[in-house]
Amino acid sequence: MALYAWTIRVPSRVPIERVTDIEELHGVMRVLDLPGLRNPADITADADGIVPDTGKFRHVDVEDGFDWSVAWVKVV
Repeated sequence: MALYAWTIRVPSRVPIERVTDIEELHGVMRVLDLPGLRNPADITADADGIVPDTGKFRHVDVEDGFDWSVAWVKVV
C-alpha cells in the first residue's frame, strides 16, 4: 500500500497535514464538504485512474472568495 504526505488548506483553518493512504485523504476531503468538490478520486487520479506520485489541486470560487487546496506526494 502506498503512503502519501498530504496537506489540505482551507480558509480560516490550520492546514491539515497527514501521512496516510490515498483513501484516507479522500475521506477527509468528503468530511470537510469542500465547495466545488466532486469525487475526491477525480482530483487525485489521472485520466487512467492512477494517482500520480505528486500532485496538487486548487479550487477558487470568485463569487464567495472561498479558496481551498490539496497537495500530495508519495512517500512509500
